[in-house]
Amino acid sequence: MSEQDGAPKNGARTGMRRWVKLLLAASLALNLAVIGLAAGAALRHAGQKKNWHRPPDVGAMIFRELDRDTRRQLRQEAGGPHGSYVQRRHAEAERVIAILRKDTFDAEALLAELRQQADARHDFHLKLQNAWVRKLAEMAPKERQDFADRVAERFARGAAKRP
Repeated sequence: MSEQDGAPKNGARTGMRRWVKLLLAASLALNLAVIGLAAGAALRHAGQKKNWHRPPDVGAMIFRELDRDTRRQLRQEAGGPHGSYVQRRHAEAERVIAILRKDTFDAEALLAELRQQADARHDFHLKLQNAWVRKLAEMAPKERQDFADRVAERFARGAAKRP
């Protein structure tokens, strides 16, 4: 490598590799987007009832269409050993903060933690989707048509109210 590449002439590496920095920046941007979405949702539901006029989230619609026992089981699984989804999210945040507070920044440890959190969310979404598709597979064609009409109506209602 040359000095242009960021490495000294003697071949000794200093700092993080460029791909690690890029991956860390992308991961941070994604997490900030998720935090922004969560903060937006919290603000939306705080205080006065706001009139946001947008179609419902597909994941939320899928979740609401499942029976109460399936939803409870999925919530318990999402909480893992922490007991609840909220407690799990707090524990995840505490682990990230602990990594950030160390004197020596460990990018690999942070990336591993963020990957683990993303994998847990992905696993939950897959379980949710599988449960929903199983429910749909059990429906008669007419039931599925009625369900599709309800979903279309929800989206149309939200879209029609948008400014």
